[in-house]
Amino acid sequence: MTSSPTDRRIRRAPERHRPQVLFIPSYRDERMLEGICQYAFEAGWVLDLFFYRTGTIPKDWHGDGILCLLNLPNWSPNMKRFILAQREAGVPMVDLALNDPQVKIPRVLQDDRAIGRLAAEYLISLGIRRLAFCTRTFHHPYKERFAGFQEIAAQKELPCSLIQIPDDFSAEEGLPVEFQQEPPSIDQPLGIMAAADPLANWVIQACQVSGLKIPENVALISVENDRYLCELGTITVSSIDNNALRQGYEAARLLDRLIHGEEAPEEPVYIPPGALHVRESSNLLAVRHPHVANALRQIAQRFRDPELKPAHIAARIPMSARRLHDAFVKYVGRSMYQEITHRRLQYAKKLIQETDQKMWDIAQSAGFSSPEVMSRLFSRWFGHPPSYFRRLK
Repeated sequence: MTSSPTDRRIRRAPERHRPQVLFIPSYRDERMLEGICQYAFEAGWVLDLFFYRTGTIPKDWHGDGILCLLNLPNWSPNMKRFILAQREAGVPMVDLALNDPQVKIPRVLQDDRAIGRLAAEYLISLGIRRLAFCTRTFHHPYKERFAGFQEIAAQKELPCSLIQIPDDFSAEEGLPVEFQQEPPSIDQPLGIMAAADPLANWVIQACQVSGLKIPENVALISVENDRYLCELGTITVSSIDNNALRQGYEAARLLDRLIHGEEAPEEPVYIPPGALHVRESSNLLAVRHPHVANALRQIAQRFRDPELKPAHIAARIPMSARRLHDAFVKYVGRSMYQEITHRRLQYAKKLIQETDQKMWDIAQSAGFSSPEVMSRLFSRWFGHPPSYFRRLK
């Protein structure tokens, strides 16, 4: 006797387990969340954002992994107990901050020291020879940014001051006394790095109180590249993308590997900074040597030409090649050849991280004679080959 179709059982393939992941930040960062969500979609996670939206620990949570920005000293006793209980239970965790370095946990961090170095190098490339770092607090990311900023200033033997923002954010007294006694001028401008975009507005207000113009007297750069903060103020602000989206994505990817039994890395994974977005706050060439300024403009316009050499630049400037070279190094801090290479590398790095173009096409577009030449220069300047930055894409 044969069974009817209604009697037959339909055999279903067992459903694949979807990892249950909880995100517990100590502050809200929409771009970091976007990176986490991007990976969650790709990996088929169940992502619990209850804490992110409400600040409340979900009751009776039993999941597979936790992404967090640890901040145990400032968290409530309930939150501390929850996190410690999950660690004791062996739930995989990845931290996206370094507020609690004594807690040994896998981490994916922004390379804040590299961010500080990039900011200083950019300001110096404008011909600025007086630097300052502006912050209100000194939690870990700001400490690292200041350290990187100071490192480049020390290498170039340039003065580097610290501007401490008052607790009440009042700018009514302007910049510190040292800048009022020896105010920056058009011939000797000041370059300020604000530790983060929200602090740049204080610098703008303090400069106004002190009678200083941005960017004529003060070139300003900040970090995070929050478009609303950088583009909707009285002055649009140049800013470095801290790559929070990539950080979120890579942290999620690391957690996924831990959930599936891989060994945790012994050292933190550092995410390099993204692009520097130049806006009004630093868009005037601070170099006051007209021939050096001319050379910089030519390089900016022509660096993608693979035939471009310093001699071609010098041929268009009414100054001997030797004197132009010496003046360029004095005002910019590197030779014309190094400036051409620097711009090509930055352009290529941007294409590698933001497009799917082949390395040959990128090398050609950036002005390199071949991908091999580009790769050697990447390793020399950045410490990694181009493929490293493509993997971070």
